[in-house]
Amino acid sequence: MTNVMWGPVAVWVGAFVSFFTAVVALLGGLGWFSYRDRPVLSLSFRPGEPWCRRVGADGSDILWVRVAVDNVGKGSAKGCIGRLIGLTTDGQPRRDIDPVQLRWAGVPRSRSFDPIDLRLAQREYLNVVYRRSERDWQIDTFTDADFEPGFATHLPVGRVHELKVALFADNADTQAVTLRLELFEDEPQISGL
Repeated sequence: MTNVMWGPVAVWVGAFVSFFTAVVALLGGLGWFSYRDRPVLSLSFRPGEPWCRRVGADGSDILWVRVAVDNVGKGSAKGCIGRLIGLTTDGQPRRDIDPVQLRWAGVPRSRSFDPIDLRLAQREYLNVVYRRSERDWQIDTFTDADFEPGFATHLPVGRVHELKVALFADNADTQAVTLRLELFEDEPQISGL
């Protein structure tokens, strides 16, 4: 049997461990390991409650159309805001409509445009449009006296409207969904695309 000459094994093992530790620290500092713990946002719509919510009393019936926002990832999504980023009417893109921020449901109106954080498995709703009694549909955006959007925020009945809604966050990928509103009858046909 021959003798094996290991040489300076301890030096080589120490160098390897030091190199491996430096690589792990560098990758951790670049956020490589946090990728699997990142938030993942999901937008959804289905006709019916709770996406289409009818509220009101004393003849002030309001129908809200909302988009559900879910955090299905493993981390908290920071600074989430929803915006209407596109609108078509009867298949024609509306160039007269600028992107506008949408209102969060379930918070006081004074804070409904503030960015929110979504924890793991948390669901919130974005109000997109509403109709009060028998009036035209309204995009649910700012109503402050100092806000002048430069375009009408109502959607006339007797037309088909497709609204593209996007969700933006500081630390998650942007997600989008399109809602189709067919406003030809007393009870509108609303679907997600």
